[in-house]
Amino acid sequence: MWNADLIHRRLEEIRRQDPDHKIFGAQRHQYRLGPRLSTPEVAAFERRIGVELPESFRTFLTEVGNGGAGPSYGLYEIDEAFRLDAMETHEGPLHFFTTPFPHTADWIPPLEAQPGDYEEGHWITGSLLLAEYGCGAFHRLVVNGEIAGEVWFDDRCADAGMVRERNFFEWYMSWLDQPHRHLF
Repeated sequence: MWNADLIHRRLEEIRRQDPDHKIFGAQRHQYRLGPRLSTPEVAAFERRIGVELPESFRTFLTEVGNGGAGPSYGLYEIDEAFRLDAMETHEGPLHFFTTPFPHTADWIPPLEAQPGDYEEGHWITGSLLLAEYGCGAFHRLVVNGEIAGEVWFDDRCADAGMVRERNFFEWYMSWLDQPHRHLF
């Protein structure tokens, strides 16, 4: 599925084209990926969260890298994503990941909702923080539920809810093909 050599060559090409890191998010990730994880490291993480990661993301971690260059401000390393998600929920991190993702279609908070109602963790269970967009908005990877493997845009902070993006492979490769056009 992943061609790590192609991805690293493309990142090097983008880095040469944007040496001052002017493309959105490049100042943070600088077109560099974190080190790849071993299969036992990924398996240990999966045991920690209580679910198996979607295949495309698992192989990305073992064949391409863990965190770094990617859409918006770049990909979180999985341990950092876990730490941030653990702070998001009051149910505890294990329950958070083992509960299926509650959406299958875009979700916009109802107008009668009270401020803060839709910021609760139950709207994003079964998903892992993937990348920060900025201003409190994030990209999330669904890790549990019928649409596991899809990336969703979490803009609950601006009352805009959850919007389906695409599967992880397409989401990442789209950014890699046109990083300057990948604003949500």
